[in-house]
Amino acid sequence: MTKDLLEFKQDKILIKGLSKGFSAAIEVPGDKSISHRAVMLGSLAAGKSRVSNLSLSRDNLATVAAFRKLGINIKKQNLNGSPKDFVIEGAGLYGLKEPESVINTANSGTLTRLLAGILAGNDFFSVMSGDKYLNSRPMRRIIEPLSLMGAKITGRNKNAYPPLAISGGGLKSIFYEVPVPSAQVKSCVMLAALFAEGDTVIYEKKETRDHTENLLKLQGYPVNVDVPVSGGSLITVKGRGRGELKPFNISIPGDFSSAAFFIALGILHKGSEITVGNVLLNDKRTGFIKALKMMGADVNLAVTGEIPERTGDIKAKYSALKGITVPPELVPDMIDEFPIFSVIASFAEGKTTVTGAKELRVKESDRIKAIVYNLKALGVDIKELEDGFEINGNPDLKNRREPRLTALNSFGDHRIAMSMIIAGLILKNGKIEISGIRCINTSFPEFFDTVSRLINQ
Repeated sequence: MTKDLLEFKQDKILIKGLSKGFSAAIEVPGDKSISHRAVMLGSLAAGKSRVSNLSLSRDNLATVAAFRKLGINIKKQNLNGSPKDFVIEGAGLYGLKEPESVINTANSGTLTRLLAGILAGNDFFSVMSGDKYLNSRPMRRIIEPLSLMGAKITGRNKNAYPPLAISGGGLKSIFYEVPVPSAQVKSCVMLAALFAEGDTVIYEKKETRDHTENLLKLQGYPVNVDVPVSGGSLITVKGRGRGELKPFNISIPGDFSSAAFFIALGILHKGSEITVGNVLLNDKRTGFIKALKMMGADVNLAVTGEIPERTGDIKAKYSALKGITVPPELVPDMIDEFPIFSVIASFAEGKTTVTGAKELRVKESDRIKAIVYNLKALGVDIKELEDGFEINGNPDLKNRREPRLTALNSFGDHRIAMSMIIAGLILKNGKIEISGIRCINTSFPEFFDTVSRLINQ
């Protein structure tokens, strides 16, 4: 690690800005969202599935541990000479065993919400609990539809938060309109529908990421997706006794949200360009790229594969950017990228406005407050909105001379921590200290190694 740019002290990091441009080609770890689902659906398949390039983030390892606790044999094997390759010996839809102790869902909202759907369909008792951040995240959004299907679920604070206790089995099909765009809620109901009597129909006004649908189709399970004239999507999942999940072989593409940090570094640091290879390019995950192009960013995609998910390379070069108003239809498709997007907007010319993103308040932290707190400390002209923020960007901020140390806080949120590290690398003349960086292991334990390769060229 280059000591003059990054210096670690316990759970803090001291950052000095980059001085020279770089040209690099990198890859990022396997996609978190697909990794969660591959382990879950592989465990429910009738046979042996092989998964390569599984994310080794703390969240995804918690999913592996959860299904081992439910009786599934999951082994690490070097299928392609990589420590990220696993074999899952699926036990079929009804092969899970009642856990003898609490299932630890760590910091993962995806694991907690999707696993709830699976546990609700199984005729046994289980309890899920995570860390203090996870246990402060809202769960009524999944408890309500699962209860309509017949599950018995209780949670802390009048069924609002984890820990969650689930007495599963005996589910019935429902028609459910997802009240807010959420792939987690949609997927939770879809997974529960596998165990329900009859056909479950889910309507979402705004289509969200469809990784669950894609994997179920890969497994040959009867799932139908229609697009009504009014927009959105209608998803029909056949219920109990209508099909088995076939085992599969899959190589998981790189995580788009992890790639976003390095795309930002490439377009913000003068004289730089970066190519991130083998990245997931699902249309419902690339709203960030569409927003960057609206700002004038030199970012190009090259598609290299289509099944079961679109995959390709992303090339980003240093660009002069202009502020934009993010279109409402892009917000759900870039919800995880708003922390790093806020950093990019800080160095763009003119105003950038984000609204309709209230979901940011119930992520690993209140991300709106965390973004505003940290960017204000860096001298950014930012205004907090109930459902977003306004930033009056300033390209000259990169050259700000600040002799004192600026202290930032991750608020225990991995995306806030990594976004502020990128901001610190862009500020040429400042010293930035960020506390609470261990949370980065939640999603991207290889983050510092990747940064090191760039700055040590």
